[in-house]
Amino acid sequence: MKNYLLIFAILGTISITSCKNETKKENSEGMAPQQADIVESDVNSPEIACYRYVSKKDTVLLQMEKMNDEVAGTLSYNYFEKDKSDGTFEGKMVGDTLFADYTFGSEGTLSVREVMFLKKGNKLVEGFGEVEAGDGKMKFKNNTEFTLNDAMPLEEINCDEN
Repeated sequence: MKNYLLIFAILGTISITSCKNETKKENSEGMAPQQADIVESDVNSPEIACYRYVSKKDTVLLQMEKMNDEVAGTLSYNYFEKDKSDGTFEGKMVGDTLFADYTFGSEGTLSVREVMFLKKGNKLVEGFGEVEAGDGKMKFKNNTEFTLNDAMPLEEINCDEN
């Protein structure tokens, strides 16, 4: 899935560049300015958002790009007196819920686990449920009931604040 998102991002960049070049050529050939504006606004660009939880000793940082219902980004957990984990995630938004595979390194080991976040206003709240090993990762069991960690909501921030 990571490869698909990378290919999608590259194709999107090429499309944007070619649309801008075509617009310039067409304008010089007599296209009305209103038509040129329509060509440029048809390009779909990803939504970028950043979220952070900070306490005196703990930090969680999530940065994501969303294109339609596909989501990818980075996620970092830094808890006091626990091993820090940094990694990337890829998944989907289902309504206001993000389900993703989080690939991370901790203590020199690379692992994959499924994560879930519920969007509540301008916050993301992580959900936890029963998990099982399968397909090389820890994943939520079918029909698991999630418990939301409302005590540690990730607040939306300006991505430049990281």
